[in-house]
Amino acid sequence: MATQGAAFLSTEWSMVLEAREDSLRRRHALERLCANYWLPLYAYLRRRGHAPADAEDLTQGFLCHVLESDIFERSDPEKGRFRGFLVGALKRYLGSHFEKENAIKRGGGNVRLVDWSAVNAEREFMPFADSPLDASEVYESSWALALLGRSLRRLEEEQDTPERSRRFALLKIFLTSTPDHGDYDRVAGELGVARQNVAMWVHRLSARYAELVRIEVAATVRDPADVKDEMAHLLRVLRR
Repeated sequence: MATQGAAFLSTEWSMVLEAREDSLRRRHALERLCANYWLPLYAYLRRRGHAPADAEDLTQGFLCHVLESDIFERSDPEKGRFRGFLVGALKRYLGSHFEKENAIKRGGGNVRLVDWSAVNAEREFMPFADSPLDASEVYESSWALALLGRSLRRLEEEQDTPERSRRFALLKIFLTSTPDHGDYDRVAGELGVARQNVAMWVHRLSARYAELVRIEVAATVRDPADVKDEMAHLLRVLRR
């Protein structure tokens, strides 16, 4: 099992704060944050009633505003979680003259933080389309699902041989759903191994997946002491 991911990621706050004096590092940090948060922001806007095209434009416009403004210089990490700060900034953006003007079109001029042609935003939003959750709850839920998705992709990237990659393709379903009777036997037959091998691999992958989720969660807080509470919050959000 690969271990290079065991070290905790830089936190989202520290990425921005440490890059304040270096424009290239700052841009890189913000672009990484944009990649992590475009879906929660888009889902929030859709739940507030904006049409798909308008939500794309507003998401792009807000992210360009984040990139070009000094909102992080005026932020206080001690006042809350990064995702809370970001959605608060979005609310202020919507209430400002930016929403009343023409939205920044997809691509944001020369800045292209979200390539809408490469993502299916409405497909990602679909689980929340008929949800009773309000916009803030949808934001939290889509943040949680995006975080799990990043963790699962990191786990997949760690399967660094053809044999392990093929095995992972068959086993990953068991990381997010409970196996039915006979599922392990079926996969064992496809892989040509004993059933207990399948159970062992799923156990190891599940443990590593949980570790990667914790690493991703740790990157969203400034104080490591907050990780436990954030993990509990993540589970509450996923149970909605």
